[in-house]
Amino acid sequence: MNTTAENKSITDALRYMNVPPASQTLELIETVRRAFGFLKKIVKPRIVFGRYYIDKKSENGIEVEGAYFESKDIARLTSRSGECYLLAATLGHETDKQILIAQKKNMLEGLALDACASVEIDSFIDSYIEENIKPGLNEGEFLTSRFSPGYGDLNMNATEDIIRILRATEKTGLSVTRSMMMTPIKSVTAIIGLAKRK
Repeated sequence: MNTTAENKSITDALRYMNVPPASQTLELIETVRRAFGFLKKIVKPRIVFGRYYIDKKSENGIEVEGAYFESKDIARLTSRSGECYLLAATLGHETDKQILIAQKKNMLEGLALDACASVEIDSFIDSYIEENIKPGLNEGEFLTSRFSPGYGDLNMNATEDIIRILRATEKTGLSVTRSMMMTPIKSVTAIIGLAKRK
């Protein structure tokens, strides 16, 4: 990781930890840096994605592969899209395990590791999109921002449909509990619109 990227990751992690700039001591920054170093040794990121037609659209949501995603936010996001990408990514069960161990030993280190894992999963997804999805787009196509269940008005129940459509449990080990909590916890599901430039 280059210095600029490392500094941004540390800043993002401190933001997840709700640490104001005035409280960002050198000791705390070093704790976060060590947490990132430890994560690099244990994470086993996996991702699965697919490109699908949006079968039906309305101002209240979209239908993809028989699943209806009720959300005005998603409807607006995909207003210029005839297709979309679904994705599911995870850092793996070991990451969750090590966060719990760290939290029991030292609350600050556990908090730092948890925040760093959140940054790491987002960074992994962004890099994967740049390196593996965008190069495959046709001329004139572009991706919208990604939108995850639980944000805006997109219900967490949408996670279950995304996992089912992608067969993410089989391919990545990612699943969802009855209470709609993903396991491993450090996982992300999302919808990305595929639009065309005018």
